[in-house]
Amino acid sequence: MAKISDDELQKVKQNREKVLEISQQLSELVLQQTLLEEQLKSVKQLFIDSVNKEQLYLQNLNETYGEGLLDINTGEIKTT
Repeated sequence: MAKISDDELQKVKQNREKVLEISQQLSELVLQQTLLEEQLKSVKQLFIDSVNKEQLYLQNLNETYGEGLLDINTGEIKTT
């Protein structure tokens, strides 16, 4: 039966350890990516909800005060 040298065996073992280390890093990154994707999805939904709420509120203001431009600093509505 043939046998590889100790040096060759050591190189194979070192490479195997490197492959396992990289595999573990990859797994951790994929899990982090999954969590980030879920966070991104959640924040996007919060953004959409906030924009929709703002549009509805501005629509209600338009119905109450008439269409115009709202000065967000003073609260004045400049009608056209």
